Amino acid sequence: MTVAAAALMCLMQASAQEPRGGPWAKREPFKPDPTKIVVPPGYKVGVFAAGLDTPSSATVDKDGNLWVAISGVLLGSPEADKIDPPHVKIFDKDGKLLREVGKGTFKTVMNEIGYCAENGKTYIPEYGEKIWEMDGVNGELKLIIKDLPIGDHRNGGITCKDGYIYFALGFPSNSGFADPDNHGWTDIPNDPFWVKHQDGHGTTPHDPVCRDIVHTGLNVKSSDGRMTGALLPVGVPAKPGMVVKAQVPCGGSIMRVKMSDAGTDGIYPHEKMEVYAMGFRNQSGVAFGPPGTKWENALAVADNGANDLGHRRIANGAEKLFIVTEKGQDAGFPDKEGMGFVSNKRFGWEVFRGNAVDRPYPQLYVGDKPFMPKMPPYRFQFHVDGVRGVPLIAANQNPNGYINPVLEWDTNNPIDGIAWSVRGFGADNTLFGAVYGILDTGPESLIPTWPVVLRIDFLEPTGVKWSQFAHNIEPGPNAYQKSENRGGLERPNKVIFANDGRTMYVVDYGEVFADFYKAPSFYTVPKSGVIWTISYEGPRATH
Repeated sequence: MTVAAAALMCLMQASAQEPRGGPWAKREPFKPDPTKIVVPPGYKVGVFAAGLDTPSSATVDKDGNLWVAISGVLLGSPEADKIDPPHVKIFDKDGKLLREVGKGTFKTVMNEIGYCAENGKTYIPEYGEKIWEMDGVNGELKLIIKDLPIGDHRNGGITCKDGYIYFALGFPSNSGFADPDNHGWTDIPNDPFWVKHQDGHGTTPHDPVCRDIVHTGLNVKSSDGRMTGALLPVGVPAKPGMVVKAQVPCGGSIMRVKMSDAGTDGIYPHEKMEVYAMGFRNQSGVAFGPPGTKWENALAVADNGANDLGHRRIANGAEKLFIVTEKGQDAGFPDKEGMGFVSNKRFGWEVFRGNAVDRPYPQLYVGDKPFMPKMPPYRFQFHVDGVRGVPLIAANQNPNGYINPVLEWDTNNPIDGIAWSVRGFGADNTLFGAVYGILDTGPESLIPTWPVVLRIDFLEPTGVKWSQFAHNIEPGPNAYQKSENRGGLERPNKVIFANDGRTMYVVDYGEVFADFYKAPSFYTVPKSGVIWTISYEGPRATH
């Protein structure tokens, strides 16, 4: 059977298993089986811990202890009451649970976590507006950063280098608009980047920018007739030529702050922070290259592309991997998606042939006039005639230019946590990333491109080569494999290496099912999370 045929059969079986509508059928987690994960020769898969609830990330401290962030229920579940609340579990290198931290303290879900070898501290972003710090296994949980901008995408990956803490802040909206695409995000009302409106929606997210933006005047018109400008709060219209001023901290950024700049209360003030890189959307993974190599000052950033929905709908936005090499670099979002600007026809979802009645993006306006694409002066055959693309928000491009990704992956299949191999893994100075998989942002690809662990090799003198380092026997998640192939990867969202470099930990969030014909729309299966190990058993080698 071909890979394509196997994938199609897998999807057909999945469709037949769960009728639409009605209550969820109760699900039990699958027993993890390392033999159901395919890895290259010379590597062996094992299970470090199983039966976990929603593990979202992990890091390793100087003593080899594994710190695991437990997300808590993010998406919903008919068994939500059986799932552990947000906290951090600390295991020793043999898998013994040493301590649990943060239950009752963390109020929103967990995402990333990172250990800093420079000062021996572990940094714990709470996926909301806060970042916490702990000094060792027996340390006290301390709040060090608060009041960060939030929305659909919040604080992500975190790392350190040369006396700085680096942390990712997502772009709050999907593609630039708070309303109506994102006006449901009305929690955490004390965020200073949100504005209160007397329209029944409460506080609403918008996108704080990292550089001054001269606005094209792009607005979205709600069903109630209200105009909302891109990058602006609900109900605030944009005008062509207006300037949206930069803020610190800002969305879609890698921020940094000196470790020595904490205030007397232990909190790092916003005015001490600076923008290191910008123009991203939702950065889960950040990682500097191995010390002593040419990559030691290169910051790898895994960025999730725009969802193919909303009133400024960007089609085919890829998941991306960037390498930031110096302060101030700009990836260009929300006007640039990966390699090109969204005005390129690749990103448009519908061809406009000049008929005003059929204009694309009917809710979009420039100022108070309907957005009407300009037709080219030349004409083609009818089936290819016209223009396609997404209107821009910024009238002023960055004069310093833009960086492009070194890798693009399948749309809406995010590369989340990333890690560099340093030594002892048979592939020194190589980048690995966990592909979590699609949720509510379909459609699916003909052949599922998840769940996998990617290997990214950097070639000389330039270029990259990627391969699927770890994957299931058939394409697609474990729960939809044929019965004889079940027990493998479900939703990997982080990779991290043990201190000896020979073992990779793979954090697998566990089973999450989506069906918007049911209530709740998601089923997060309790106790289905796994921490896998992939160990190198051959001689140490480099490439």
